[in-house]
Amino acid sequence: MKILKNIAKGFLIVLVIANVALWVTGNTHLYKGLSDTYFQGRLKPGVDDPDIFHTRVLEAGETKPWEISKSFGSSELSDDIKKTNSKFGTLAYLVIHKDSIVHEDYYDHYSKNTLSNSFSMAKTILSIITGAAVKEGKVDVNASVHSYIPEFITAKDSALKVKHLLTMTSGMNFRESYGNPFGFMAKAYYGTDLRGLTSGYGIEKTPGSEHSYLGGNNLLLSFLLEKATGQKVSDYGSEKIWSKLGMENDGKWILDHEDGDEKTFSGVYATARDYAKLGELYINKGNAYGEQLVDTSYVNASITAVNVNDTEGKNTDYYGYSWWLTKYEGHEIFYLRGILGQYVFCIPDKDLIIVRLGKFRNPEKTDGVNPDDIWVYIKEGLSIIE
Repeated sequence: MKILKNIAKGFLIVLVIANVALWVTGNTHLYKGLSDTYFQGRLKPGVDDPDIFHTRVLEAGETKPWEISKSFGSSELSDDIKKTNSKFGTLAYLVIHKDSIVHEDYYDHYSKNTLSNSFSMAKTILSIITGAAVKEGKVDVNASVHSYIPEFITAKDSALKVKHLLTMTSGMNFRESYGNPFGFMAKAYYGTDLRGLTSGYGIEKTPGSEHSYLGGNNLLLSFLLEKATGQKVSDYGSEKIWSKLGMENDGKWILDHEDGDEKTFSGVYATARDYAKLGELYINKGNAYGEQLVDTSYVNASITAVNVNDTEGKNTDYYGYSWWLTKYEGHEIFYLRGILGQYVFCIPDKDLIIVRLGKFRNPEKTDGVNPDDIWVYIKEGLSIIE
């Protein structure tokens, strides 16, 4: 009995020391990270958990539902995509051709009204919202970030421009590691003070000289947008973009705390059909139902490759203003992408949009850039409209 008491006492002491250490080192985000991932039987955030965070609404305006094609339901999915869907936990697969749905499948508990986590597709959504601010003259992509948010970027780093945040070429020293539970991204996703977390960083490489994928860039951009527009990112995005696209549902954007800041590197929740509306906006060069929401020049710049070397020495011919770029069998493709296989593929020469939402993506990248599963979804979508 005495031994058991000593063990219990020792465990309690260790627990107290560990808790004190977390508070002293600023790692209290681990409490939420553990409770909402590991204690839920997961190693990563999930696609269905917006309610573990405070959120702000992306308000839909007048709903303009997608048309249903006369050929809807006439195509049986191939064995190849069926295997891929099963292996990587596809939850939604949607194919839209010439503004009409030609194929739509949902799996598990999903339906056309199910909100799902965008993960890094939110970076592209932030870029679209920035485009609206550029159109209004509230943001200049060639202006110094320091001129907007001197409290984050000092005068000595005034070479940093807005476009460097959009293209992930800021040269900032955020030191992000997506697999490190003590790292910047873990603190950003599960923490409660994005502004405090993002303060005190600076430039270590010449802006525009190297592509480095850093979520901290998105946070700086969102603070800049709020300063320039006088509105929270979701509120401005609702007014200028979300409410103008005929969305069928309100969206949500997760916050660091109640009435706080959007975690703009991730965490938009919306439906497959509504994510497709974002792709349609850019296929239509920034125009929605006759209203120009984003200037065509900004759209074109957004889907033009950065063409500087990335951190591995590869030319960044695959990234624009937070849009991913690729090619398939002669088709130019730009797309939104999230870490668990959230995709919105836009193939303008076919007037084709393909949405895939799911639980996982293929970890293999044969070309070093694109997850190997994307080719299955693209090939299938093209096959359906043939």
